[in-house]
Order: sequence, then structure tokens, then C-alpha cells
Amino acid sequence: MCGFAGVVVWDERFRVSRETLEEMSARVAHRGPDGQGLYLSPDAAITPDRPQVGLVHRRLAILDLDPRANQPFTDGQGCWIVFNGEIYNFRDLRGELSKLVPEYRWRTSGDTEVLLAAYRVWGEKCVEHLNGMFAFAVWDGPARSLFLARDRMGQKPLYLAEPYCASRIPAIAFASELNALLAVPWFHADVQPEALAEYLRWGYIGNEATIYRSAEKLAAGMWRRFGGEAGESGDYYFHPNQAAPERPDAASEARELVRTAVRRQLVSDVPLGCFLSGGVDSSVIAAAARAAAPEGRVLTFSIGFDDPRYDETEYAARVARHLGTEHRAFTVRPDAMLDLPKLAAVYGEPFGDSSALPTHYLSRETRRHVKVALSGDGGDELFGGYDRYRAMRLDRRLRKLPYRLRGALAGIAPNSLSGAHPKSAGARIGRFLRTVDQPAPRRYASYLRLFDDTDISRLADGGLPFWPDNVESNFESLSKALDPIQAALATDRVTYLSDDLLTKLDRASMLHALEVRSPFMDHELVQFAAGLTTDQLLRGGPKRMLREAFAQDLPAWVFKRKKMGFAVPIGEWFRGELRPMLRDNLFAADSFASGHFNRQVVARVVEEHEQRQVDHSQRLYALLMLELWWRTTLPL
Repeated sequence: MCGFAGVVVWDERFRVSRETLEEMSARVAHRGPDGQGLYLSPDAAITPDRPQVGLVHRRLAILDLDPRANQPFTDGQGCWIVFNGEIYNFRDLRGELSKLVPEYRWRTSGDTEVLLAAYRVWGEKCVEHLNGMFAFAVWDGPARSLFLARDRMGQKPLYLAEPYCASRIPAIAFASELNALLAVPWFHADVQPEALAEYLRWGYIGNEATIYRSAEKLAAGMWRRFGGEAGESGDYYFHPNQAAPERPDAASEARELVRTAVRRQLVSDVPLGCFLSGGVDSSVIAAAARAAAPEGRVLTFSIGFDDPRYDETEYAARVARHLGTEHRAFTVRPDAMLDLPKLAAVYGEPFGDSSALPTHYLSRETRRHVKVALSGDGGDELFGGYDRYRAMRLDRRLRKLPYRLRGALAGIAPNSLSGAHPKSAGARIGRFLRTVDQPAPRRYASYLRLFDDTDISRLADGGLPFWPDNVESNFESLSKALDPIQAALATDRVTYLSDDLLTKLDRASMLHALEVRSPFMDHELVQFAAGLTTDQLLRGGPKRMLREAFAQDLPAWVFKRKKMGFAVPIGEWFRGELRPMLRDNLFAADSFASGHFNRQVVARVVEEHEQRQVDHSQRLYALLMLELWWRTTLPL
């Protein structure tokens, strides 16, 4: 796990200096404290046939700790690679490549050299051979082209930018984190208004867009090539909703696929552990890790808070005792005033998922003991763990009730407008009843929104353009072949999963140079889950497949207890210790909100929350993180 950045310049006007590359490297330094490297092509006049190439890398040493494996890494034949992530099947690939190219002499024992050799043998199709989480860039000297690729599910990030220019692409800059691109002299950091509206909708910016006009994400499961004879090309090589062939015994297949994924991801030359909350997903991963190392140590880690509503350490300890793991639990006293600006900066653009804060604390404490941790992230999106999936199933029954009765029930159900927390059972029931008559795509999107489009228009005085609704459009397209529950999970796999959940996990953990691996994101397991029927997912309760597959490994209460989620009492903090921070940031004369939003609308949202008239906790968190991004990132 590492961080990298680089530039390729085909036009003399956009030449970059060594100092620029060093600044790009410094901005991803937290991702790799174990080593650094820089390659800059020989100084010469830049032409389309002789571009300037600069690559930088910060290393977190996990496999092959020898300095010979440091990056940028070259094969000595004009190809250079910078790489972030892990290729779990690299040993098998090495054996296969050795047969295909028997004269090749390996210089290292890790996965970076294998990855570069795979590119040299298979070209762009190398990604189809990889099992892992990765983002990488190869400068192919003989072909005079830059090749970029990102893993199938989007676990590892890769951003790219080019200058504003009417001619063919004159330069490309790329990096593991968006902030590194700000060091490039020709990068324009002007905010994209459609992306701002997207952020206010969901709390993240989806698809390939970023907050900046001049930058984009390389999409999950995609490769792109720049330069060379083709000029520019690219393609998707994986889709998370492409189902694997149907299996006769789904529970046994799920068990085997999970255990295989965990076994693959235990490869490491440094200490490794597992996050453990005591919930279904993390407990399943810990059980599979224990089975893969019956005689060895399995380390598990959990985090708790003084507020019992957000503390799962008791459940984690019970699972750890059952499995026989070596368990460590941490109780932390959050210092949000200090930690929120750090988080705002590391995401590089506004990011409004408040569970990033507990993920940050868990990663920080775990990193004191290990360099690598396995997590249960992705289990909900694969196996139907969220209440909103069950809500999509219940609507058919409720539509049979008379309209007036549905309206009456909606009117008496508690909701965020009456001060109930938006994630409370009452608020969820009320939202469900109020939206039951809407088309399924719009109803599902309503479960996920922070601000609806009308609220955004009021907030911004109608001054923000909108992209088409990403969640609605994906749901509508997917529902042509899937029932509403399957369409909901499939929508999350192409939107929320990569753009929110995995983004949150990567930045919050890599802020502390902790590599977190998510076995549920193994592409074979993803394709298996994409083929499950609604009955296989939800019959008898959520996560039927995991319940049946791991019933023999875990106590029954693990599968029966209420899902808590991974959260902090941010709403209470905004009425107490964070009230001054929130107000000072939002209402400052030079704040982002003062320059872009209607001050009266912002003030009303703050006051309604403080007076417990409406619970705006998640909206306020999103507004605060937008403000902190503006203050901590752009002045860099």
C-alpha cells in the first residue's frame, strides 16, 4: 500500500520541475512512510515523440521489504511503474509468467515486479489476470504511452487531470490523492458547480467527477492509455453486477468464496489483524481468518466510545472469545475539533460521511500494532444488510392498504422534521410511509439523500446546475432486468460502494499509513452475490446467505442482534461541544457558505437543529466538512 503521483508532458509549455514532483510526493507522504522515490526523464526539448516523464512514490512496505522493491520500479527496458495496493495472486502470476518468459530473471520477491512483467506480457489485458486492490501507472517507453488502471471495485483511488487546451492532450497529471494535483502549476482549482450540487445530494461526489472542473477519477474497473500510436483509449474490464453462473448450493458456495478471499488476503510480510465490531460482517471475516490460521495468532481490534449508544466493544469481545483471537479494544475520547480538519484535508474534496470519524480513530489505534487489517466493508451491499433493502420489499404489501390509512400512518410516525434522528427506526418508518407511492427509483434515492433538489435550490438561491440523478438513473436502468430489491443492491454496488464507503475507508486508514483490505470486495465473491435472488438475500431476515454459511462458526446472537452501524453522536455534538466550531465556520465573513449559499437558509438549518425542531445532523456535518475542505485544502 502506497501513494504515487506523476506527470507526462508532450508540450513544452506544460513542463514541470523536479520541485513540483517533490511537492506532489509530499502531499501523499502519509500513505507511505517507509520509503520514497522519484524518476524524472533526462532534460531535453519536449516533443510528442519525446515527452517529459516524472514519477514519484511513497512506500508502505508490506511485501518484499528489501529496498530493491522500491518504486518507481523499472524493468531496465524503458518501462517504469508506480503502484498502490496489493496483488493477492502475485505468486501464481509469477509462476505463470516464468513459464511464458523463461529467460526473465526476477530481481525481487514481491508483487510490483510481477505487475510490471504482467503488463509487458499481456498489455492492457494484464488487469484481467489480477486478483487484488490496486491503482497503478506504467510509463511504457518503447510504446511512448502512459497506461493507467484501477481495481474492479474502486478500493484504491486514482485521479487525473489535463490542462485546458484546444489541441490534443498536451499533458497528463495523475495521483493517488486529489491534493497532489494542486501542486501542478497548470492545474486549475476552480469548483465545478454540478459537483457541488452532487455533494449536497449525497454527501459525496459520484461517478468519475471531482469537485474541480479540471480533475476526474479513473472509474473503478477501468484502464486508460494516453499517447502512443492510438493517442487515447480506454475500456471497462469489469462490472460488479455481472452475475456468475447460478450455483446449486448457494450457502456452501458463499462460505467457500468468503474463506478463499480471506485466505488470499492474509498474504503479508508484516503483522496483520482484523477489525471486529461484533456485527455480522466483521465477525464473518474474523471467523474465516481464524480458520485460515488455526495454529497461528489472529489479532482483532475494536473501538468504543463513552456513549453506550455507539459502543460495540462488548459484542466484539464476546466474538473474540468465541473465536479465540488475540483481541484489543480501544476506548477513545473524540477530539473532533482537532480531527475533523485533518479528515477534510485528506479527502481532497468535500466528503460528508460522518462514519469517517470513527474509522479514523479505529485506524489510528490499530496502526499502533499492525500495518495491515482486514475489514468487513461491503458485506451489506453484497448480501442485503441495510433496512432500505427490506423497505423496498415491504412497499408492495403497504400499497394494498387504503391511501387514507397510509397517509394517517405517515402522519403519526416520528420523523426528522419532529426532531427524531433521521436514522432512527421511527424516522425511517415515517420516510418509508411518505414515499411508498413514489416510483421505485425515486423512492430508493430518497432513502439516501441529504438535501433534495428543492432544498439545494433554496440553499444556493437557485444558482446550482444539476446533473441527472445518478442513483435514480442507475436504479431505473438496472430494474429492467432485476426486481426492486436486487436493483437497489446493484445500484449501491455502482454508486455508494465505491464513491462513499470504499473512499471513506481508504482515506481514513491511509491517513495513518494503515492498509485495510476488504475480502468482501473479491471480484469472484462480488459476482456470486450479484446473482443471488431476493429470497436468497432476505428470506427470514437480512443476510440470509451469511447466516446460513457461517452458522457453524459464530454464535446465533451475532446474526440476530440489531445492526448498530459505525457512527458517532455528531448531532449532539453540534448542540454542545461542536456548536462554536460549526457556527464560526459557517457564518464567518469569508466562509464558503457566505459566498455561495443563502445565509438565512443556512441559519435556519442550524437553529432548527439546535432547538431540536428538526434533526439536521447529517446535513450539518456535510456543510461543515464542505467548509473545512475549503479552508484546509485550497490554501495548500
